[in-house]
Amino acid sequence: MQDYIVEPMNQIKLICLDVDGTLVDDNVQIPQCNIDEIRRAVSKGVKVAITSGRISLSAKYFMDLLEIDGAISSYGGGMLEDENGNIIEEYTLDVDTCKKIIQLANDNGMTLYAYYHYEWFSDITKADPYWIEAEKRLTNVSGTIVNDLQSEVLSKYNPNKMLAMHKDTNKVKDFMAFLEKELPDRSKVNIFMSGPTYIELVPPQANKGNAVRGLCRYYNIPKENVMVCGDYYNDIFMFKEAAISVAAANAPEAVKKAATYVTKADNNQGVVAEAIRVFIP
Repeated sequence: MQDYIVEPMNQIKLICLDVDGTLVDDNVQIPQCNIDEIRRAVSKGVKVAITSGRISLSAKYFMDLLEIDGAISSYGGGMLEDENGNIIEEYTLDVDTCKKIIQLANDNGMTLYAYYHYEWFSDITKADPYWIEAEKRLTNVSGTIVNDLQSEVLSKYNPNKMLAMHKDTNKVKDFMAFLEKELPDRSKVNIFMSGPTYIELVPPQANKGNAVRGLCRYYNIPKENVMVCGDYYNDIFMFKEAAISVAAANAPEAVKKAATYVTKADNNQGVVAEAIRVFIP
């Protein structure tokens, strides 16, 4: 392993962590070595923040497992909360864009969820039990099944995020290309894949780069003192906002190329533990 020397002026004061494929293993458990090294970093005064596309209660769940307090960025930068759960910043999709997303998802046989603050919603006519159970397991939130997303959810809320999914990864890729053509206005919605079976549709301001900037403002820590860890394309946004960007061994090549350091460990072996050992000796 190459030796890295972190200059005093660039000492790490904030670590921003992606969850899936980075902090947790394939069984959605945090490897013990990650827990140990995160706690060691915290004992040295380093702030640790979850920066995830997940719902905020799910991000909070992992903070609790780590036994640490602090600000949380959820929905891929769409919502920032302080350690007491107060919302500091949030962004939402406009209702007309959401209506179009629902129509396109229904026409193309995609399962679709809408998220607002601490809840996720699914249309009963498209509520695939496989995805419902997967979402419950991943978010630790039961969710609400409604008769109609448009009339029962959009009439009350502007979602922080919508998520389209399908088991067929080729269908997901095709739908991604279709969405980019049908929803070309990036001032209305950003669209990206957060995994082989998932497509995220979020407000234009919501990305993990914005999440890191928000956390830096909250803690008054410059980017020169920030390390971020991630494994997928949406993590590249936060790579650009940190002095040290760490890609997991299991990341796609394009993500590895965007990082300043690539771990030898994959997410089952302790990506975060390796990063902390290297950069916070």
